[in-house]
Amino acid sequence: MNDKLRLWLFPAFVGTALYVSAQPGPVPGFRLGKGGEVVPARQLALPVPGQIPVVNGGELKDAQPVRSSTPARTSNPPKAKAPVKPKERPDKLKFLNGDSLSGRFQGIIDGNVVWQYPAFTKPAKVKLSAVEQIRIIPRDKKNLKHNCSVELVNGDWFTGDLVSLNEEGLELDTWYGGRLKLPRQHVRFVRPGQVSSRILYEGPDGSPEGWKTGNRNNSTVPMAPFGNNNFINPANGPAAPQQLALQIIGKQPIGRAVNSNIAKWRFVDNGFNCSTSGPMLGRNDMALPDKLMMEFDFQWSNYFSLGVNLYADTIKNEYTGNSYSLRIDRSNVYLYRIDNSRQVRVGVNVQSGMSTKTRSRVTICVDRPKRLFALLMDGRLIHKWEDKGAKFAGKGNGILFTSRNSYPMRLSNMTISEWDGNIPDAGGDKKGNGKEDFVKFVNEDTLSGTAQSLKDGKLTVKAAFGETPLDFKTIALLELANPRVNAKPDAGEIRIRLLSHGQVTVDIEEWVGDKVRVRSPYFGTAEFDPAVFEKLEFNRHIPRRASGDNIFGP
Repeated sequence: MNDKLRLWLFPAFVGTALYVSAQPGPVPGFRLGKGGEVVPARQLALPVPGQIPVVNGGELKDAQPVRSSTPARTSNPPKAKAPVKPKERPDKLKFLNGDSLSGRFQGIIDGNVVWQYPAFTKPAKVKLSAVEQIRIIPRDKKNLKHNCSVELVNGDWFTGDLVSLNEEGLELDTWYGGRLKLPRQHVRFVRPGQVSSRILYEGPDGSPEGWKTGNRNNSTVPMAPFGNNNFINPANGPAAPQQLALQIIGKQPIGRAVNSNIAKWRFVDNGFNCSTSGPMLGRNDMALPDKLMMEFDFQWSNYFSLGVNLYADTIKNEYTGNSYSLRIDRSNVYLYRIDNSRQVRVGVNVQSGMSTKTRSRVTICVDRPKRLFALLMDGRLIHKWEDKGAKFAGKGNGILFTSRNSYPMRLSNMTISEWDGNIPDAGGDKKGNGKEDFVKFVNEDTLSGTAQSLKDGKLTVKAAFGETPLDFKTIALLELANPRVNAKPDAGEIRIRLLSHGQVTVDIEEWVGDKVRVRSPYFGTAEFDPAVFEKLEFNRHIPRRASGDNIFGP
């Protein structure tokens, strides 16, 4: 066999074999030995003491020159290097058996996923029957804003500009699928005024990239990226290659972590775990919008106390700088404003209602101009706070999580995005009775009747007292009297998550270049621009393995 290629067999790939480069890229701190084994680079460059032959004159025999790793000193130092452009994040393909593969998604042809992996000599075809999902990193910034969103009876929803509404249905103009004609009986909600919400972050998926960890109990140790100094101990996960190399050649004791006495968050199974009081997890590399929504899955054991700082100008600890600090435990929730390292409680503490649970989906919404904060847990509105201070306390883009107790906890499945200003599911008890169409206005007033038509920005509703035209801009929600449909997933359908949180459930008929022809039982056939696709979920009729239950990590 060619020394540069290896023959690789994988049951999900179409065809007999794939040739993979034996050396797809150098691993930092390592290289191949003469026998093909992987050894530390220093081990090749530096002979073991006592094994270097010395001749009578004292000179070294057969010694190989070694380039010093110490920076050279000069009176004319080199100019500073230009900033390194961030690497483009790869797409992610996840198999039903739990395996995953990074690379570049290139479409679907003849029932197969076409996947480009850097180490493959050519794109591979992967059987759709073996794929669970594909996560696509947006590369084409076509995410245009629309003036409303529409939710169908099956739960699918998407944004667009409302063109018309009548007794037959409604027409929606979208940048990604052209004009979609939706039969009235398939539409459940119309939400005027909602616009696309830009997603800033979604993860962690395969890597803790961008996040830093530290411990508030030791201010002398700064926050550091994962893999630099907190994953040397095998119990805490894999070591960075350079650190592992130091262990192999005896420069650092195996199993002993730098600052090992300082507990930190650990990256485990696409989530963050910790089990002591003091570990901090944060980042400050995102430009947080004026209206922010942050969602994450939270798990705990027995008791929990979690601190979440937002819009922080420093992530040294939860009490320093300028930010807002939301503190949640099993019984209570508190909001504090941190102003020049001084904390003041905002409003009153409220009950969290988590005393009988061990997990929750947490949603935090912030409206910076209105100094408004809202917390939802499992879709239930816990409380809204309004800071009466003269100005917004947060002065930065930092996000910081702090473990405030010694019981195990876990954060995962996180999404950070722009917020449209509407609190999810808030005021849900004021929806209609299902027999008539229902209108909810932005001032919380309501009206029941029959929505007849939309023309020139006016929605005509036939109510008990007669027909009345309503300014469409004053409407927060229009619910049509159509019941929800709970359809079981079909084998061939694909659920596609769109940019800005929308989703459609369709069959893909053809994928050619930048056009994808899809078919939906609710809006028929349409051609979509794949730039709107963010995640594709396949084989939803097959039960998924439970994930995220191991809160203690490996």
